[in-house]
Amino acid sequence: MSDDIFDEKKVKRAIRKGKRKTIITIVAVSILVFVVLSIGNFAISAYFSQKAYKERDAYIRLTTPNGYISETVDSTGILGGSSNYKVSKDMKRKAVVMEQDQYSFGLIPSVLLSRGAGGSIGVTGEEWQFTYKDNGWRNMMFFHPDVTYEKYNNDEGLIESMSGDNIYEVALSFDKPYKQRDLPVEQLPEMTWFWINTYTDSQLETYRKEADEYDWSAAFIRENDALGFSINSTYYANTDLEYDYNNFLQLLQTSYASEHHQAYSHLKDQDIEDAEILGVVVYGTKEQILDMINEPFVQAASLGGVVDNY
Repeated sequence: MSDDIFDEKKVKRAIRKGKRKTIITIVAVSILVFVVLSIGNFAISAYFSQKAYKERDAYIRLTTPNGYISETVDSTGILGGSSNYKVSKDMKRKAVVMEQDQYSFGLIPSVLLSRGAGGSIGVTGEEWQFTYKDNGWRNMMFFHPDVTYEKYNNDEGLIESMSGDNIYEVALSFDKPYKQRDLPVEQLPEMTWFWINTYTDSQLETYRKEADEYDWSAAFIRENDALGFSINSTYYANTDLEYDYNNFLQLLQTSYASEHHQAYSHLKDQDIEDAEILGVVVYGTKEQILDMINEPFVQAASLGGVVDNY
């Protein structure tokens, strides 16, 4: 009996069997832990990816007339990652990709490095200091009706000089703020974007100071500082904008930008009947656009994108 207990072969066999069981257990536990952690990492990354997408898309819809994120490609890491995305603009006849960019997301977001170089336009003060989108279109300029500027941009001559059957995107700044019921228009073309007065008194004072102290070529409100919403159908005087305005307020809450949250706080108790419209972005043929530019309530006109009318 004692010989069996201390049999060397049996001991070695038992040890090997124990090792196999230990290895199998370690491998099984490792696979289980890996699967659980991978699922958890995927779930967390997917949650923050979706959250970041909604925040970024809200920002773009607010600051880019008829703009939206048209494509995203995510690259995930540990508890986060990064997303490459394209920004498109609906130009009535077609959607056009304007820019590509990226953002990070998650508990451990990816570190993004970007390099680039470029020049300035109109730095001598003899031309408007335009900025441009990646696809070459101008960023539109806006002029607040409660701020007095030395000069106002008007691209009527530029549009008249352009040949071809095109659809033009033009920002029209009004001569004063209008409530919807007081808008001096009976009809606006399909896809009109309404510029809403989201500015506080302190922001307006800043713009007034810039208009007084800056060179005229740099004194205007840039496209991404003008907030508003669009409608897809033709606008008539009796069009109900309540749904679109409420969606605009929701986007202000959703956007990642703190200034948009401040704008929401400024507007949250204001309904569409009391909202002030400072201007519009319209899309139309040369004849349609020129007719609107020459309306007496239009203070400035800034050309944005141009596409073929087919």
